[in-house]
Amino acid sequence: MNPETLQTLIELAKSKSDAAQARHATVQRALEQARAHLATLRQYALEYEERARCRPGDKRDPSAERNQLVFLERLHEAVATQEREIEAREQAVAQAANEVALCLRKHKSLETLAARRLERQRRTEVRREQKNTDEFAQQSQNRAAAVGLGQGAAFVGSDS
Repeated sequence: MNPETLQTLIELAKSKSDAAQARHATVQRALEQARAHLATLRQYALEYEERARCRPGDKRDPSAERNQLVFLERLHEAVATQEREIEAREQAVAQAANEVALCLRKHKSLETLAARRLERQRRTEVRREQKNTDEFAQQSQNRAAAVGLGQGAAFVGSDS
């Protein structure tokens, strides 16, 4: 895989990771709002039940009492509906968290792959430079030896 393709994949993975984190934050906020709404409904139901209780000596209209009971039933239904909504949102948060983890893992894997590629290229370049240095040293040594041998032969020939 060429470096440009790898870089493109890393950027795409980063974008997907960012988008997944944004979705997670959105569903997390929605969950918190649903929990706040449930708390409000429960509190309202509690207060309404308290006000609706008959006290000794209170005279009540049977139709008003029936209306209160119907309203309390609807409040309890709303609480139950909101509890189901919270369960669904908790599942959405868990799913979004899994998606974030998956995207981050993929992004990290691609970055690790890119880092290994760079390290491999660096080691190859170091080896190449070392080989060039060794060859240059060897050639210099060979030239020096050749020059030294030529001078030695010249000295040997002049002594006779």
